[in-house]
Amino acid sequence: MSNFPFRLAVFDLDGTLLGPDKEISPANAAAVARLKALGCQVILASGRPHFNILRFHDQLGLTGPIVSGNGSLVKVAETNDIWRALLLEHAVASLLLDAGRTLGITQVWDGPQGVVGWERTRHFEILEVRTKASYEVVGDPRLRFPGESPFKILWIADEDTIAELEKNWRTRLGTSCYITITDPEYLEFSHPAVNKATALEIVAHREGVPREQIVFFGDGDNDAELLRWAGLGVAMPHSRPLALAAADQIGPKSPPEDAVAAAVEQLLA
Repeated sequence: MSNFPFRLAVFDLDGTLLGPDKEISPANAAAVARLKALGCQVILASGRPHFNILRFHDQLGLTGPIVSGNGSLVKVAETNDIWRALLLEHAVASLLLDAGRTLGITQVWDGPQGVVGWERTRHFEILEVRTKASYEVVGDPRLRFPGESPFKILWIADEDTIAELEKNWRTRLGTSCYITITDPEYLEFSHPAVNKATALEIVAHREGVPREQIVFFGDGDNDAELLRWAGLGVAMPHSRPLALAAADQIGPKSPPEDAVAAAVEQLLA
């Protein structure tokens, strides 16, 4: 396999490398190890915050940059060198916080200072269960972090509510921020230049890897840009429609916890 055409393999976490239990299955871990054995560098690119990706980075024995916050932050795990940090404009963040409060939406502030919630709700607890982490609840984060800006504002609500909010706020905010649904219950707002593809452009430049030699595995709306941009974009068979439409290739039908393993097997066949 010395003629393997990819030097960099990039994996989304939730819905891709992670199964429904939010862990990496033995089969998926073995698939990553196969790519590493072929001399392919592997990195993770997720909507999660950096600290919450780090344990998977370590579990897989990876080194180098981690792309977090949908591309808001690119940070080297071992040195803490920051290759990119894009913050949501303070005025836009404030507008969203006020609107979310009026709408009664569960809100999360994800910034350089940490990840905090406005109040503890059923939907906030969904976030903690899915990420297997506990977050502080501080009330209005502008009072905790005066004058500061976040990487993103996350709204959490029922799936139908999020779908309607996404349409309304995309119309209202236009190009003033990047808007994406990550899980069906999550609506995220970030700096307008943010997405995983623009983050990977930075990684590719820093690592000296041509775009054509990058393969990306993803499943969500927030993966669509990178699925289009990468030399090969591979969508999981259970992906959201935007991801399926953007991908060059769709992995074979398989249990969701082992979808990456099946897609890598297809790639190496």
